[in-house]
Amino acid sequence: MKHILLLLLATVSLCNAADGLLLDLIVPPRDGDRFLHAEYSCWIADASKPVKAVIIHQHGCTNASPDKHPPITGDWHWRALAWKHDAALLVPMYQVAKGCDEWNDPDSGSEHALLTALEDFAQRSKRPELKDAPWVLWGHSGGSSWSAQMITRHPKRVLAASFRGGCHKQFGVPEFRAKFGPIARDLPLLFVWGKRESVPTSSHFVSWEPMNTMYRELREQGGKVCRVIDPRSEHGCDDSRLMSINFFDALLSGQASAPPSTDASTPWQPNDTFAALWREFSEHGTLKPKAPPLHAPSLTAKREVNGIHLSWRIVPNLEGGLRAIRLHRDGKLWKEIGIDEDAFLATGRDSTPEELRAHSLVDETKDSHSYTMIFLDIGGNESPPSEAVRVP
Repeated sequence: MKHILLLLLATVSLCNAADGLLLDLIVPPRDGDRFLHAEYSCWIADASKPVKAVIIHQHGCTNASPDKHPPITGDWHWRALAWKHDAALLVPMYQVAKGCDEWNDPDSGSEHALLTALEDFAQRSKRPELKDAPWVLWGHSGGSSWSAQMITRHPKRVLAASFRGGCHKQFGVPEFRAKFGPIARDLPLLFVWGKRESVPTSSHFVSWEPMNTMYRELREQGGKVCRVIDPRSEHGCDDSRLMSINFFDALLSGQASAPPSTDASTPWQPNDTFAALWREFSEHGTLKPKAPPLHAPSLTAKREVNGIHLSWRIVPNLEGGLRAIRLHRDGKLWKEIGIDEDAFLATGRDSTPEELRAHSLVDETKDSHSYTMIFLDIGGNESPPSEAVRVP
């Protein structure tokens, strides 16, 4: 009966071949599970190629509705990381009746639900290796707590992890640190905390000292752990994805050449390239890349009953992300879609800003037009233009 229910609640979106494969699943609770239901979204860039890793992007305790904070499976920045490394993006979203302990404790049923989703996605994508592929864990707040516990339960399966705040119930407990330390010592970890979390008046100050204690203990053991303090933020994710995505990129690229050390006064950084990004982010809370985006966007246009349907695909540079999209019609700027120059690249929960969630639009015209498109990164650098498309 459970298998039938899962099939009834599963959906699939077969995007354009270049846009990859998008799968969704709702997993109901078993007897004894504490969450109401679990929603999963999974994106695979190219289902004809083997999946080498699964990037699990786990929200925090105050996760709102998917309409306000949609999963990053539709986010061009995170997609660029997954596309580069033949990884799947997987986003769990748990609905609960009371507190987040009803999902962020793996024994609540969330661990079993995740494994169920992986098995389902492996079957429907016809990529059986997805079920057992290694994990890259990203967690925010309560999602960091969940990730830390999953590392102790699946130590050989995790390639790297990034924690954005949280973990006070784990790192604040000596018994957990004693268990976590030997397991995580050789695991590349990134701790990202907001500067305004470091003051006692912050409601999230509770995790500040536990994080620093765990960081020091890991570094004293030679742990591969990097700590970065976001000078512009409190507990929101904001531009911190610029650190997490580029940290994961260095590791998945096999470019983590820095040897471990026991110097607790300095963070471990995978290589000189990331170290330069770390210094810039630590000072400014963002990055201002000098190099423009490498990849031109792809743009398609199709005449429909209500006008011309335009859709696009974007692969931003990992250090620059995506700030704006500019569509030109007949050689003139027609529409600009994006966020302000000083706006954060992500919502406080690391979802795509509302302005950049659209992957298509309709030009309600009966006339013939030619279209091109460029996009801008966080520094305002322009991508090469797309090929022009003309619709009669």
